[in-house]
Amino acid sequence: MRIALGLGLCLFALLIVLSFMQALQRNQFEDIRTFESFDLQIPLYISNYQKAGEMVQLIESIHGVDAAFVYADLPIIAQNKDGTSLPGRLRAIEGKGRFLDQLNSYRGNLFESDKISSSFSNSYTIRVSDMLNITYLRKGRQATVVPSQKSMEVGSIFYTSSYDFDRNTFLTDIPTILSLNPDLPLFIGIYSQGNVDELKKVLVSHGFTETQTWKEVNASLYGAMELEQKMMTIMLFLMVVVVLVHIRNSSRRLLLAKQREIAMLRSMGMTKTNVSLIFLMQAFIVSFVGLFAGMLLSYAAIAFYPFLSKIAYQAMGIHLILEIQIEQLLILVGSILVFSLFAAYLGTHRILKADIMEMFAHDEIN
Repeated sequence: MRIALGLGLCLFALLIVLSFMQALQRNQFEDIRTFESFDLQIPLYISNYQKAGEMVQLIESIHGVDAAFVYADLPIIAQNKDGTSLPGRLRAIEGKGRFLDQLNSYRGNLFESDKISSSFSNSYTIRVSDMLNITYLRKGRQATVVPSQKSMEVGSIFYTSSYDFDRNTFLTDIPTILSLNPDLPLFIGIYSQGNVDELKKVLVSHGFTETQTWKEVNASLYGAMELEQKMMTIMLFLMVVVVLVHIRNSSRRLLLAKQREIAMLRSMGMTKTNVSLIFLMQAFIVSFVGLFAGMLLSYAAIAFYPFLSKIAYQAMGIHLILEIQIEQLLILVGSILVFSLFAAYLGTHRILKADIMEMFAHDEIN
């Protein structure tokens, strides 16, 4: 029972750690596709809002596109009435799709003309109705770019599920940002529930050759996340090795404890094959009970997690949806079960090579 319990706790720890790590990565990717680079984006290299709107209508008519919208980013330094400066960006966007669904207004009305929306992350220094002094760069007459300033009223406070997006982003509408910088290039963001790589090929065939997927836009970050995934796999492998060592040692102790019973069975005329089958079946039952207990604990913890999500949110600042991947569960259970049977077979085979009287005379066979 102790062997089965230890095996169950090991499997439980593996599955819960893996579920948390995958949920964190999945949550980060979802935030990137919702707030940062969207599923796909197209740089237009123009500042004509009307022409950009016509392109959006054409793109939305393409099969596989859930929503398309115009947006633009302007790097700024915002200074409040207390003199506190906050570097960030001013994003003008047509609120559509997942972005609008997950954009929450804490106070005021979002996207008011000639007003700016600040994040709840900065609410301790920036409040509704405050005047922000915005410093930004625009095209100059004698120089390529020149710094410009404008005071804008804070019309609302917003918040999302992405702290990284909130802490350095201000929001406004497209006409307002173009009034600050008429030469600011516009972009088109696209949401799709389908395969983004396939949709990119369709968009390129329609003449949008500059289309980029969210993976391409965030190539360095995605590469880092892939490296993290590989490191997670290595850590999982090391944890599996620990479990297998536990199985090996436990099987060895169990067989040593049964050594005299093996000798008695052999002295009663039972063949080595039948003795091996008995202890292989015993190893299978112990492993099966332990793995079943581990799976039961894991699914119970996943089911109970929503009741503890508030505690997790206070600790990490994000809501996670935990789930167990069936493929990974089958690989873990299968590998542990096979190794357990293999360890039992090797242990039994080694003991059976000894003489029956030697098994009676010694507590351990080397």
